[in-house]
Amino acid sequence: MLLAVFPDNRSVLVLKRSDAAADDSVHRPDHRLPTRDELRGLGLDIPQNLWRFADHRGVPVFGVFVERSRLAPLVDKPVKTPDGDRPQLIDRRTAPDTMDVDECTQINRAFHLAYWDRNTTFCGSCAGPMTRIPEEIAKQCSSCGTISYPRISPAVIVAVVRKGKLLMAHSRRHAEGMYSILAGFVETGETLEYTVAREVFEETGIVVRNVHYFASQPWPFPNSLMVGFTAEYGSGEIVLKDGEIEDARWFSPQELPERIPDTYSIARRLIEWFVSEHGTEDDLQQLLTRR
Repeated sequence: MLLAVFPDNRSVLVLKRSDAAADDSVHRPDHRLPTRDELRGLGLDIPQNLWRFADHRGVPVFGVFVERSRLAPLVDKPVKTPDGDRPQLIDRRTAPDTMDVDECTQINRAFHLAYWDRNTTFCGSCAGPMTRIPEEIAKQCSSCGTISYPRISPAVIVAVVRKGKLLMAHSRRHAEGMYSILAGFVETGETLEYTVAREVFEETGIVVRNVHYFASQPWPFPNSLMVGFTAEYGSGEIVLKDGEIEDARWFSPQELPERIPDTYSIARRLIEWFVSEHGTEDDLQQLLTRR
């Protein structure tokens, strides 16, 4: 069994392979998930009654939150497994750059469900203790019988195009110099298309038209489902309205900002779509080689 150990909402404990670069002819991801036995051998005791939240190529993956202080002896000192692999904490957003992509998918599924499990200890209706329902990822209140399922928070993200240029913005939440396309959470009673139009108008004053579905992506930061769209500019000029956005501009394929979303994100896929549709082959190749 593999264990996805989370000290917080962004990081995961992995093992850095000692043989990752030993043979250039064989690709080995730099990092991998540890097994329970490996963690036990390193002195980290993990509870036994964990849920099987995911599977990585037939091997069960279990997720659990562990206080950062308990991981300190593993990641702050040069300890190793018998095979020479070293424990490290890495960011889940950038994990696909150094790990097997399927493994990252299962890590994120395990995080989403472990996060829900940790936050549904007591019933939201009567505060009674919640117990697991056998053979199902759900919990039931031992007092009033209320059943709780994992929460999924839908959000939209959209590539808005105007005369061959893409609308991108810098938010207060972004790192310095980071620009991305616009996104926001779906509110009660809205269609996804309405949310796209509302979010773009609220954040930039731009009216969009011809909203079309692009793709979706689980986004467990902590429990979202990101639904991607493309849209055309309809009318209006950029006016920053809600205080969340600090800057917004139109970028051509040749003028993309230096810092853009990670390659794993649907935001990056939408940016790549834009460049493939409105840029040259060289523009796309340059983008595909960027981290």
